[in-house]
Amino acid sequence: MGMPDRISDRLQSAEYYAIDGDQSEILELLLAQGEDNWLPWQQKRPLLHLACERGAWNCTRFLVAERSDEINQCYDEYYPIHQAAMQDLKFLEILLQCGADVLVKTATQQMTVLHVVLLSGRKSAEATLQTLKMLLDHGCRELINEPDTLGNTPLHALIVRYALEESRFGYAQEPSPWNKWDMLHMVRYLLQNGASPSINHQGNSALACVLRHIQDWEFRYELLEMLLKNGGNPNSVGRDGSVPLMVCLVPLINKDPLQFLAHNKKVFYLNSVLLLCKYGANPNCSSRSNLTPMHVLVFTASEYIILSKEEHKNQAFAFIRNLLVILLQHGLDPNVKFSARYEHILKALMDMVTNARVPSDLHYVYDLTLVLIQYGADPNASIGSAEATICHSQSSVFLYVQSNWVLCHYIQLIVRKEELLNDEEQTFTKLIWLYYYCMNHKELFKCFKMLSTQTTLIPMGSVIAGLLKYMRSHPRTLKQISRVAICNALNNKVAQNVNRLPLPLPLKEYLLDWRP
Repeated sequence: MGMPDRISDRLQSAEYYAIDGDQSEILELLLAQGEDNWLPWQQKRPLLHLACERGAWNCTRFLVAERSDEINQCYDEYYPIHQAAMQDLKFLEILLQCGADVLVKTATQQMTVLHVVLLSGRKSAEATLQTLKMLLDHGCRELINEPDTLGNTPLHALIVRYALEESRFGYAQEPSPWNKWDMLHMVRYLLQNGASPSINHQGNSALACVLRHIQDWEFRYELLEMLLKNGGNPNSVGRDGSVPLMVCLVPLINKDPLQFLAHNKKVFYLNSVLLLCKYGANPNCSSRSNLTPMHVLVFTASEYIILSKEEHKNQAFAFIRNLLVILLQHGLDPNVKFSARYEHILKALMDMVTNARVPSDLHYVYDLTLVLIQYGADPNASIGSAEATICHSQSSVFLYVQSNWVLCHYIQLIVRKEELLNDEEQTFTKLIWLYYYCMNHKELFKCFKMLSTQTTLIPMGSVIAGLLKYMRSHPRTLKQISRVAICNALNNKVAQNVNRLPLPLPLKEYLLDWRP
């Protein structure tokens, strides 16, 4: 009664105790008496099931001959072969020799023997692999892509099993937890034996399964690479409407605080996104709720700009910027409608200005804006404002603007942030200069004209009013105007095409940097 894996400590039948102690002679005597030794409150169980479940080898050998009718009998969801497959290999071997059907499935979850071995078996990786080989050699090969009721194939079951194994690392348990090399070997074995279609199982991509369940980012990358090389489709849509890229990115919003991610994890996170994009993942994808990679990055940036520790903030925005560059390099469109509230991504970044606490926070807004403009975001995009805007922080006057530009919107925001305007270094002017250098002449001076009429919003003696007056009275140089013309000819996609231009390196850098 003291065995740790005993099913129940309650009083059991004599047959149960015989099987529990693997006493086949006693079991034979009990069965020869022909008496019913089950107690009234006990549910009768097929003895072969019990023997296989308890790992009673001697009793199993006796019962496959004595109770052969139980070999393919289902009890409590399982068949004897499901229980035997989780024991030593000889249990499975003797059942197969006696005619056990390897194609049976559990009654409710519809799990094959392969599912059970990979998900529930308590064997070492080597023993599990030997069991897989025996099952595939005896007819299970046709079930290698068979899904259960949740849509999980044996390949999915293996991925989920490793996620469970990860939680056991560091504990002295028998058998020892599988390591990632064991896992890769088993995944490779399944793929070599026909499991490739499982990678793109409809509604349940194995790529998404890896991204949801595997916590080790280095191993996650290696597993993704193996699956993609074997035909994995990075645009396979899951039951929840998400593709693998969205499954990878969404946790940034509410699950993976960047300040707590080690540098190594961030590197493999970026490499995993790069790998998905390299194999064709669409960076303009969206979830069923219309969430896109661009939304994820903007929401994440808006959250991290309010961090109090500058070191954490620097690291977070370096990661966000690198992630944005990867997506832009692989086709992310920075000019698609961002949302009903923000027509353009450049305007959406202005939320970060609203959340900015100190002047240095505007450097992060500048960096992301610059990257977007380098990769094709249109600084001349006309945006609408459906909201009344407060003209001055101490004023009751409201301004309703039907149509303007991001530069106008930025200035309307910044004049209400006195803690940013009082900066001795005037960091807030960086974004104004950026738009001054990259906007078309027509749109830029329309913007200046609109702002010049808003004297209630921008007092005449303010720093911003002086800067705007200087810009209106000092037109851009011919070199600066030529830069705008070249960018327009490239459809604003300077970063993607600059290396194709027959220009010296300093001029290429000049096109990208938007400096004076």
